[in-house]
Amino acid sequence: MAGNGDQGSGKPARKRAAKRDLLFAEAAREINAMGAGGVVINDVAERVGLSRNALYYYVADRADLVFGAYQRACEATTDDLAAAAEASEDPRERLARFVAAQLAYERPPQAVLSDVDFLPPARRSVIAELQARNVAILRDWLDAGAAAGVLRPCNSEIAAQALIGMISWGRLSAGWMGYRDGRAARRRIAHAIVDLMLNGFSTAPRETPLCALDIEALTARSFNAFDRRQTNEIKIAQLIAAASRLFNQRGIDGASLDDIGAEVGATKGAIYHYFDDKADLVTRCYRRAFELYDLIMDTAVAQGRDGFERALIALHLNVQAQAGPASPLMLQPGRLALAPDDRAAFERAGQRLRMTSNRSLRQGIADGSVRPCDCVFVGEVSAGIFLWLPKWLPADYRLSPRQIAEEICDVAAYGLAVR
Repeated sequence: MAGNGDQGSGKPARKRAAKRDLLFAEAAREINAMGAGGVVINDVAERVGLSRNALYYYVADRADLVFGAYQRACEATTDDLAAAAEASEDPRERLARFVAAQLAYERPPQAVLSDVDFLPPARRSVIAELQARNVAILRDWLDAGAAAGVLRPCNSEIAAQALIGMISWGRLSAGWMGYRDGRAARRRIAHAIVDLMLNGFSTAPRETPLCALDIEALTARSFNAFDRRQTNEIKIAQLIAAASRLFNQRGIDGASLDDIGAEVGATKGAIYHYFDDKADLVTRCYRRAFELYDLIMDTAVAQGRDGFERALIALHLNVQAQAGPASPLMLQPGRLALAPDDRAAFERAGQRLRMTSNRSLRQGIADGSVRPCDCVFVGEVSAGIFLWLPKWLPADYRLSPRQIAEEICDVAAYGLAVR
């Protein structure tokens, strides 16, 4: 009888645990779609069958819900790393297993850690520590592989963060780029990430992949201080650039209008003079971003002599932009919080960039400069490398934007596996 009693008392606990798992999985889905600040806690509860009163048995408020979703994502990553390490001692096989597990379509949604600054400082620190632990494990794999002679020596911090960026983008890109997020797409994304990390996209022997183009020179504009209209345009451009940098670093819901104004010495009132509200500012940041992305892609197509050079120039300039002051707004959680017309315009712009990237890789395969690969998704996942940069790159990083671009292009072009 005692045993039956134990089983009976354990059943409600299991039900509560299962309901908590559903709650955090639905929260992760909502965070990725709307951004942390766009989550409506009661709507999330209703979708998993919880009443308003029952909801507060599991979480105290919206920040608690977001924290739980982020914590679950970090813990799932730790578990995937442990399972991959247990399955194989070969770092190449570990990477493949880890990426496949992270992007498995069957598993519950995992929140992309883009809005961590939305959390209170103490909980923000917890997530930062969990994330740092997972990055350290990946770095150890890469360093051990280099020591064993199966991987090329590299800047393991940059390479590990590039991998995380591609995985994160793999969870978000379907909405931005207009393809169906299904089981087949996830498998192709996972394969493309591992293929790019280990094998790169170049057919040529490794050389230092130099790009002579400079993003700051490319985006420089002349300025006439006596032209009042141009002066106003410059002020608007400064606010948009400052907002883009802060949104990239802290997440859209982690950076306030006061924070943005402080970056350029402007009051909140001055911001409202130029923008209707924060949503208007975010939209204009995205417009600027796609203008820069188009400029970079057009430059790569015009300057590259073959498919390899076009893909390399595009990646190099995008890394320079995100690692430097240009910092176009990264495509991140919160897409569905945009006005429908703007969202549709940005999705079309993203699809256009995606097609151009694919075309460069296909041309490279045809002209022999690019190794045969899944052009659609190799081009797709590579965007995750530079889109993730603002989330981890310290302001005082020891390498310049150009040097960071060189490190990343070396990995993407030639891969880490010893040829």
